[in-house]
Amino acid sequence: MKLLIRLAKVLTALALMATVAWVIITIHFNPRPPAEQAFINAHILTMDKDNSIAEAILLREDKIVALGSNEEIKAQLKDPSNAIDLAGKTLMPGIIDAHGHFPGSGLAALAADLNSPPIGNVKTVADALARIKAQAQQTPAGEWVYAFGFDDTQIAEQRFLSRKELDKISTEHPIYVSHISGHMGIANSMAFAAVGYDKNTSDPEGGHIIRDKDGELAGLVEENAQLPLVYKALDIGPLKAYKMSRYAIDEYLQQGVTSTQVGLASPTFLKGISALGKLGIYPQRVVMWPDLNAAQMLLDGELSKTNLESERVKLGAVKLISDGSIQGYTGFLGHPYHIQPEGKQEYRGYPTMSQAELTEAVIKYHSLGWQIAVHGNGDAAIDQIIEAYSEAQQQHPRKDARPIIIHAQMTRDDQLDKFAELGMTPSFFNAHVYYWGDRHKAIFMGPERARRISPMQGALQRNIPFTLHLDTPIVPMTPFLAAWSAVTRQTSGGDTLGIDQAISPIQALRAITIDAAWQIFAESERGSLEPGKLADIIVLDRNPLASAQNLRDSQVLLTLIGGSERYRAASFK
Repeated sequence: MKLLIRLAKVLTALALMATVAWVIITIHFNPRPPAEQAFINAHILTMDKDNSIAEAILLREDKIVALGSNEEIKAQLKDPSNAIDLAGKTLMPGIIDAHGHFPGSGLAALAADLNSPPIGNVKTVADALARIKAQAQQTPAGEWVYAFGFDDTQIAEQRFLSRKELDKISTEHPIYVSHISGHMGIANSMAFAAVGYDKNTSDPEGGHIIRDKDGELAGLVEENAQLPLVYKALDIGPLKAYKMSRYAIDEYLQQGVTSTQVGLASPTFLKGISALGKLGIYPQRVVMWPDLNAAQMLLDGELSKTNLESERVKLGAVKLISDGSIQGYTGFLGHPYHIQPEGKQEYRGYPTMSQAELTEAVIKYHSLGWQIAVHGNGDAAIDQIIEAYSEAQQQHPRKDARPIIIHAQMTRDDQLDKFAELGMTPSFFNAHVYYWGDRHKAIFMGPERARRISPMQGALQRNIPFTLHLDTPIVPMTPFLAAWSAVTRQTSGGDTLGIDQAISPIQALRAITIDAAWQIFAESERGSLEPGKLADIIVLDRNPLASAQNLRDSQVLLTLIGGSERYRAASFK
């Protein structure tokens, strides 16, 4: 009996400690917004239906109460000292990440960064290998070494790394190097052994295991063949997941991103994000897009929507992938690539799902009332997506389902017509023009097709709502660069690519705020500054509409989420 009493006391003490820890975490990560605050003498871009400009805004706790002139807002203040004078600075809605892989950019805190210009400074194979070796030297034996951002077309040798080169770095660590596209990577022998790959392993459907001239594993794996390696390499545990999340959280807040997205979540990833969400770790509003495995587990009851969601972490569209990456030669095109890969003729890439599989999956989840999001880069892949959704809508008609085409890079005019007819909405990875435009023109697409990358003006002319995204961590989370790219269509090499597909600055800003909210059925609560909406707000150091250069160079001075200050630049007093 005494032992039971003692055990009960210990359990009570542990419960008390857990409660105290919970309270401390909640207070630290979730500050209460002020009961009342106002910003006056501001240049406020509301992003409402009229793109109205206001001078002042009133917030009470986490909601917007009123907008208007300085005098109108001051008259509604309960305490005049709650007015903050912005001295003419621009205030606008927080940025909504229309498609990305949060908190993937936090890999910078855990892995080797192999990005080449204009993102990083890896210029040769030797540069890349040196960084991977340095990462291995600080990683305990047996643990995975991960590297990201490698771009074979941006290094001097114009080639991939090999399994043998990675084996020379370490035979005590499984090593996986992710390509900049995220659709392929290179592994060493220990990594291949960890997932059961050897020279006799067959290619999975929708993927390739590349072999050398002797039939041995060369190191490179494409599309579905990379997935077992990626899942193993990124099974990082809770402490590293927290470290990665903190890095991404801070980065996104500095860029004014108040709503973000986990754009392809496995069951394990869903559980990890959910756990951190329940602890209140994420200040941003997070939408998680389950992959097909996770979606099936949700249907079977092995995962629970109620258990996964919390105040700021919610489930969104089911995510499918229909092809790969054009800069990786795995995007599925209607016509052959401009410069053919070595040893290929009339090569057009390939789909990662057959038409039958894609159509079956789209019909299944569409019929259940789910929102559908499908990755499609090449126009042949987009043809397959249109066919799948057209069949789903014919069998199970739904109004305002908002199916999303992710990237929609090589969309043709006739496909835009089908988007308009079927109510499909693209999310353009338009910064491709900046990061890869020169190579699309010279290598992958050729001049004529390259100028049509991300046909935003074509979408506007057909009244098709669309968004802009950065697919972070594929490229850095720099939303104002994405907006600038949509306006100027400038490449990193200084060329202008398809200026006839450019849009105006206000249209670009809408595509990363209110239109991004609309695309995920959140337009009634965020995306614009209107009474009753959430007080997700950012303050900028300049007016982004004043010039294209201003748009690109805008710096975030203050980020509020639900009225609570989450980031303040050191220069902003």
